[in-house]
Amino acid sequence: MPSLNGRHAVVTGASRGLGLGAAAALARAGARVTLVAEVADELEAATSRLAAEGLLVQARGVDLADRPSVHALGQWMAAGDDAADILVNNAAVLPITSMTTTDDAVWDHVLAVNLSATFLLMRAVAARLAMHGGSVINVSSRAGVQGFADETAYCAAKFGVEGLTRAAALEFCGSRVSFNTVTPGARIKPTGVTAAEYDAWPEARRAALRDPEALGPAFVRLAQAQGSPTGCRFDAWRVCQGLAASGSGLTDDELLALAETVERGAP
Repeated sequence: MPSLNGRHAVVTGASRGLGLGAAAALARAGARVTLVAEVADELEAATSRLAAEGLLVQARGVDLADRPSVHALGQWMAAGDDAADILVNNAAVLPITSMTTTDDAVWDHVLAVNLSATFLLMRAVAARLAMHGGSVINVSSRAGVQGFADETAYCAAKFGVEGLTRAAALEFCGSRVSFNTVTPGARIKPTGVTAAEYDAWPEARRAALRDPEALGPAFVRLAQAQGSPTGCRFDAWRVCQGLAASGSGLTDDELLALAETVERGAP
């Protein structure tokens, strides 16, 4: 696996699911990783598990629905010698409710966590990454390109993440920072499901889902991008299959060829 030695990655929603899988892969590739999450006991358990492997990890508890807390995280990420080089915006909430029963509080919470926090953290680090090099990976889903009943707020937020990422790629085209979205591409344990809830599921239901850590190599490869490819939407499982088939990694052109969509004028 390619080395990310000397680089600092910040992963939100990192205490479980895809975020934890991404954090683990980045740390195993040599990056120093800050795991960001709200649920304290899960965050502590996830960080301790990775630290037990001898990996360079630390935890930072943040409620991404709280704007002052997000601003503080962004300022910390952009400052000092240990500023972030890699940002993975993975945290998300997914309430299943019809449009007519989605009250203001639910709407505001979903957009705060899924879209506003993504924007605020991107804004905090973009200028530095454009100069020094880095990668922003925003986790999306099919709900970013397709509507789903009873997921009104979630779809609105994920469509927003797709547009935000493409616009940023165009604004920073020609610089040393990449902005891309990635979807799992394979059925994995939903990030919104707690460890306790997942353990209570029937074995057959759990067996049908892939381990999120299997998608980790895709995050490592995208974390290497510094300016190109950018403005793309990737399927993590497809990228992992491409990496496995290549045997020696993917060039930027080979990675670009795997993109589901490419913002014209960005790469």
